[in-house]
Amino acid sequence: MKKQIFKISLILSCMLASCTNNKETLPTMSLTWEMGANNVVPGMYENTFFIVNNGARPLQGNWIVYYNQQQYGRAVQEENPQVKVEQISANYYKMYPTSAYRPVQPGDSLKVTFRCPGSIINFSMAPDGAYMVTLDARGNQSKPESVAITYMPFTREEQWSRPGTPELPYPWGDLVYDETLPFAQSAQLRVTDIFPSPKTVNFAQIGELIFTRDVHFVHDPIFENEAMLLEDELEKMYGCRCGLDADVQPTTVELTLLPVGFVPRNDEHYLLDVRDGKVTIAGATPHAVFNGTKTLLGILGAVDLPVAVPYMHISDYPDLAYRGQMIDVSRNFTSKENIFRIIDLLSMYKMSRLHLHLTDDEGWRIEIPGLEELTEIGARRGHTLDESECIFPAYGSGWDYNDPTSLGNGYFTRSDFIEILQYATRRHIKVIPEIDFPGHSRAAIKAMNVRYHRNIDNNPAKATEFLLTDFADSSRYVSAQGYSDNTLNAGMPSVYRFIEKVVDEMVSMYRDAGLKLEILHMGGDEIPHGVWVGSPVAQAYMQQENIPDIQGLTDYFWRRTLAILREREIQPAGWQEISLRGETEVNPEFVNENTLSYCWNTIPEWNGDQIPYMIANAGYPIILCNVSNFYMDFTYGKHPQETGHYWGGFLNEVNSFNMLPYRIYLSVRRYLSGAPKDIYEAEREKLPLNPAARQQIKGVQGQLWAETIRHYGMIEYSLFPKMYGLIERGWNAQPAWSLTNNEDAYVEALKLYRSKISERELPRLAKLGVNFRVMHPGIKIIDGMLYANSVIPGATIRYTVDGSEPTAESPVWTVPVRSDASTVKAKAFYHGRESVTTILMN
Repeated sequence: MKKQIFKISLILSCMLASCTNNKETLPTMSLTWEMGANNVVPGMYENTFFIVNNGARPLQGNWIVYYNQQQYGRAVQEENPQVKVEQISANYYKMYPTSAYRPVQPGDSLKVTFRCPGSIINFSMAPDGAYMVTLDARGNQSKPESVAITYMPFTREEQWSRPGTPELPYPWGDLVYDETLPFAQSAQLRVTDIFPSPKTVNFAQIGELIFTRDVHFVHDPIFENEAMLLEDELEKMYGCRCGLDADVQPTTVELTLLPVGFVPRNDEHYLLDVRDGKVTIAGATPHAVFNGTKTLLGILGAVDLPVAVPYMHISDYPDLAYRGQMIDVSRNFTSKENIFRIIDLLSMYKMSRLHLHLTDDEGWRIEIPGLEELTEIGARRGHTLDESECIFPAYGSGWDYNDPTSLGNGYFTRSDFIEILQYATRRHIKVIPEIDFPGHSRAAIKAMNVRYHRNIDNNPAKATEFLLTDFADSSRYVSAQGYSDNTLNAGMPSVYRFIEKVVDEMVSMYRDAGLKLEILHMGGDEIPHGVWVGSPVAQAYMQQENIPDIQGLTDYFWRRTLAILREREIQPAGWQEISLRGETEVNPEFVNENTLSYCWNTIPEWNGDQIPYMIANAGYPIILCNVSNFYMDFTYGKHPQETGHYWGGFLNEVNSFNMLPYRIYLSVRRYLSGAPKDIYEAEREKLPLNPAARQQIKGVQGQLWAETIRHYGMIEYSLFPKMYGLIERGWNAQPAWSLTNNEDAYVEALKLYRSKISERELPRLAKLGVNFRVMHPGIKIIDGMLYANSVIPGATIRYTVDGSEPTAESPVWTVPVRSDASTVKAKAFYHGRESVTTILMN
């Protein structure tokens, strides 16, 4: 009890210390949130809010606090009778006084503890986006005010562990130290140890080129674009001067066609030669030559010019044409300028596809002329009681649907999207748009509902032309994200008119960008069980069309949708569900439609790791999007200061490195429980990939869902260094170490991989201002001496022994030092970035 009184006093003193004498100018309420115990009762965790009155008058019972919180379960059990917590929709909640409420006095607080299903291990699952309204005597709500949330740190084991559940241990300093030991010393790097690794490199026995800041370009006219882009990069990264006077002796770079008689392996095959005092890059296509220019920049690295480059010959090409990254701009939006920056980073590593997740339940992010409500309503989130002006807040977006800085608001105008297409095309990246349906369509549904109500009295035909839902539908379902109103009604002809309209506008944008829309990703995932069962319109339509059941209606929906794409010569694509009936049965109906299936579920415990090969063996072309290897939004590890999801495990640069397209069962080396997996035994027991189906693996792709993203810097942090495994595997799908079951070869390859990241690539990213992640260091007491290490040999490790957080002023660890401290904390600092804190309890 004394500890609790002290804790509340500490909270209040922190909140009141910043007050001025004029207390009436301050918000009357703030919140402090504390994570309680995971598994406080089986399958439940504790949330605790402290409602703090900062004002000069009692906090009466005429308020409502709204907030977002991601949870893996939705029910709540209140323990304080004064306050009720109620779910409005998915991750949107409200908290308000009950009849038992007693006013909170100035400077006082009210503790509200309740329980939720699931577990929390980091702050991504904490509440955010809180705001408050007050009610007048008639119950009318005031204008919302944002409410600050102070987060109590995770300091107790019960807060970040899940008792009774086998899982990976918490990353204590000694555990990290032991895991880091094999990688604490750098591998020997060559100048061509870059990402992605070139196929073949032959060094001359003697000779080198001094690459200076003075550069002269010679290029075939077909490579004008590639020459201009390389010139821009050399000027930006190295300060090169590319327009030179005649008396300057420059470094010569020549972009040319392949030698006569040379047969490339594919359209991206390039040759790079450094000899005779110049660099020559040759290819049959602009894309091939572009790849060669990126290899040249990778060789130059982060150094200052001039630099000596040994004479060499490189012959290189990718194994997979589709090397993609998905960016979710629906859940939380990011600007056109940030997409340009992402494109630059993708092209830096020869990635070839940018998949834009443009629509979902929480946002519609692309302008569709003639359907203005999609962006007027569906591209804005904020406080609303009826969603007539915007949709509900989600993922911390707050109350103000007119705030351009809120990630809940925003969309790409038609001209924005055309610019993105053109910017990506110049850099040899194809943009794959995703319009997600029939599930994940709540933003579109709510927008078309507004269109209906605006026009039903004066123009009924316009009101119903693109309506997406049956208002009499009594179907009861809950989607994976907790929605009960997010699925288009497949029994309404207006739904197919809507799809045609959207597809035609997308085709038009590509055409105006000088391109053809080749692939349209339709989503198709997570259609909730129970949809359409209670819809009179759907049931009547099924009877009219002689459709026997809901699965038949689902197939009918895809049949009509695929026909729309076929008429426009667009390849259909979607998540793996479009190739399945249920969760594990392949649907044979659409094999001949060339439907590109993005396979994401590769979790062994769910038998998901067999699904990609099952679909490929059935004849579908597939993209491997393995959740266990390529879901970039997953948290880096079990550390409360790291952000991200963890429903499918943890994911760092090693997990992405482990992914093997042609030996997929070796791609996951630990179960979700943390137990090691016998990968070779698993491979023998599982469904093999048929030799004829190898050609169905068209590529690999990373996914960055935005539920846990709160600013653009978090996008870069989530991608780097995780993305290096994806970059490497798309180019080299079958590395030498994967051809045997030799674990020593794997460890050596992994050591080289990590050295390339820390010594070559992170300095390049730092030079570009990229917000990459620095791994926290290992610390361990051995015979009374404090040892430390890092997977980044060049990192500076700073530590404290008094329980405080390490800072840039803390002591630097260089050699073992004697320590008998009960708690040691350390951080790694590298190129202006710092890691999360490592803790060692001695």
